[in-house]
Amino acid sequence: MKVLMLLADGFEDTEALTTRDVLMRAGIEVTTASIADRLEVQSSFGVHVLADALLKLIFDTTPYQAIILPGGGRGTKNLSECPLVPMYLEKFASQNKLLCAICAAPSILGNHGFLVGHKYTCFAGFNEGIDGEFVGSEVEKSGNIITARSMQYSIPFALTIIETLLDKEAKEKVQVGLQGLDPK
Repeated sequence: MKVLMLLADGFEDTEALTTRDVLMRAGIEVTTASIADRLEVQSSFGVHVLADALLKLIFDTTPYQAIILPGGGRGTKNLSECPLVPMYLEKFASQNKLLCAICAAPSILGNHGFLVGHKYTCFAGFNEGIDGEFVGSEVEKSGNIITARSMQYSIPFALTIIETLLDKEAKEKVQVGLQGLDPK
């Protein structure tokens, strides 16, 4: 199982790196793709991350079952301004694959019409002018859309992606490990 995570300068550290970590614990392969012309991407707190690939060079989205957009104010702005992002979102949506976004990033889905007819959540204020049903929950799954309110919910966001792509048992196994409990 593979997913694609888009990284732009200013991405929120926890939303990207924690989500990636939790997904990998379930055996989900996460390909990070820089929207820039370079692999190195700088997080909102100045952490330099080396992406796995350049988005513009990923032509075949067939092996990926989900696309993930981490938030962060500047990261969301940069993702919003990248003309490739809506093209990739459309590829995933047309195949009924998961569109996942956290914090400010659900606004990108909304601005391109992907939230119409769906319940969603996001960071306060980023729901303004978005067609869709804003519910304000911690994590919301509606059809092929998974959204989360803020970085605080990065782990539940990732666990919801795991349960959707794999199953409840895989989610619970990772959840037990994250809590440091004996898996017996």
